[in-house]
This record gives sequence, structure tokens and C-alpha cells, in this order.
Amino acid sequence: MKPVHRLLVCDRGSAAIELAFGLSAFLTFVLGIMNVAIILWTLGSLHYATETAARCASVDPNNCGSNASIQTYALNHYYGRSLGGSNPFTSSATGCGHTVTASYSYSLVVPLVGTYAVPLSTSACFP
Repeated sequence: MKPVHRLLVCDRGSAAIELAFGLSAFLTFVLGIMNVAIILWTLGSLHYATETAARCASVDPNNCGSNASIQTYALNHYYGRSLGGSNPFTSSATGCGHTVTASYSYSLVVPLVGTYAVPLSTSACFP
């Protein structure tokens, strides 16, 4: 038998090749779930911070009497991923009472594909 023909009919490395394909798909799936979980955690933390800041603006004028103090209060109650030194919170006293909004662009990095910006925003109003 010729050496090239023996190499083509040999199946001794097929398990390693199958493991490589299966493991790469599995790891992609697991890391994707982790990225979605981090995005949802960040959004939940933004929402919690806006709710507590809107309530503070309506109930406690000593600690949350100005727009700057409301924004600082919201930033102190944000427990998510680092915002990169920016303050995404804004406040106003229009509409239903004291409204606090937050908007943040989450940078989602997908290896070998690229970087995507996922916009996150939330708003809370407390009468």
C-alpha cells in the first residue's frame, strides 16, 4: 500500500478533530450566555440605581436636593460593571414627579468577530 493511500484511510485522529469542533461550539455557547448575563446584570443595576435616586429626590430633599446630588446618589447606588468614569444618570422634575434616567452603551466584544455597542437605558419616576 502506498504511504499517501494509508494516510487517507487512517482514522486514528478523528476523535481529536471531533472534540475540537464540539468543544469550540460548546465554549462559544457558554461564553455567549455569560455575556448576556453580564449585560442583564448591568441593566438591572442601572434600573435599581434610577429607582432609588428617583425615590430619594422625592422623599429626601436634604440628600437629594439638586440635580448633581441626585446623580451622585444614583452613581453611588449603582453596583454593576464599571461605567468607565462617566455618569450616565440625568434627573428632572417634570412629568409624574422626579424622573431619573440612565443610558449607557455596553461594549460587547466577540472574539474573531468584532466589537458591538449594546445600548442600555432605563428610566424611573417617583411622585
